[in-house]
Amino acid sequence: MKRGILVILLISVVLISGCKDFGFGKKTGTQPQHQTFVGGTKGVEIAFAQEEPPNIILDNGQETFFITLLIRNVGEFNILSGKLIASLSGIPQSSFGIRSMNIVNSFELIGVSKDREFVTPGGEDLLEFGEASYKPDVPGTISFPLRTDICYTYQNKAVSSICLKKNVLKKSFADVCEMNNNNVAVENSGGPIHITNVRQNSAGNNRIKISFKVVDKDVGTVFEPGTFSNACVGHEDDKDRVKVTITNPQNNFNIECTQFGGGNSGTVKLINNEKDVNCLINTASLQEVSYKDILLFTADYQYRQAVTTTLVVENAG
Repeated sequence: MKRGILVILLISVVLISGCKDFGFGKKTGTQPQHQTFVGGTKGVEIAFAQEEPPNIILDNGQETFFITLLIRNVGEFNILSGKLIASLSGIPQSSFGIRSMNIVNSFELIGVSKDREFVTPGGEDLLEFGEASYKPDVPGTISFPLRTDICYTYQNKAVSSICLKKNVLKKSFADVCEMNNNNVAVENSGGPIHITNVRQNSAGNNRIKISFKVVDKDVGTVFEPGTFSNACVGHEDDKDRVKVTITNPQNNFNIECTQFGGGNSGTVKLINNEKDVNCLINTASLQEVSYKDILLFTADYQYRQAVTTTLVVENAG
């Protein structure tokens, strides 16, 4: 009898343990977070290569040296060959015998990529302005503020999930999400331009208002695509402009934005590194029951940033 009771108790323990293993018991701890992008707020990192240029050089053509940039793509967009321009300033081209003050990348710079949880770093390249030397003969020492600006073509993507149904004002016990949400989750790919503060609110029986911010998260300056082609200089009146496009990957609904003349794509002008955008979605043709669907934001632009150093020229004697 005792043995039978013991067997029954053991079976009960196994069954209870099995229920917990298969999710019937109370769950504890946090669930793993699965992110689409690696993220980050930088597109490209730049620096002068070690000793190129050196801190001090001799005058009268007595010493040759190189000016070389180390370029590293730390964002998640591929920079195609010829789509990164570097321009020198701060020194007289003829005095230093530099072949060209402007160069472009000759190889594609692959962006950072992610496969499940494995992250592959972005590509690196060296941009060389060629051999140089200071031709004039100076009586003492002279310093030059050497600066290199780079302009590169880049793109950021952001993904958000919004709540939809035909009649957005009609409440139902079967609703799986909220039509009014001032904190819609959004995930951005790595790069300077981010989409933040995504919000959705009902704007009538069959309309939802989508609001968001376009924000420059890095320390450089953003320009509309195609602003720079041969040299990374000028165009100060065209800065702080980003082309933004909002779509649904399956084209399940249309998006109309007031800033874009009723379309879903256009250029915004950032003020203090950000800009609010408002759009509408007509839900009259959608299903009666609520569901979630995807908003894909795409920001296209050229980004300018700089690196500086001091180049000292000494008399060769």
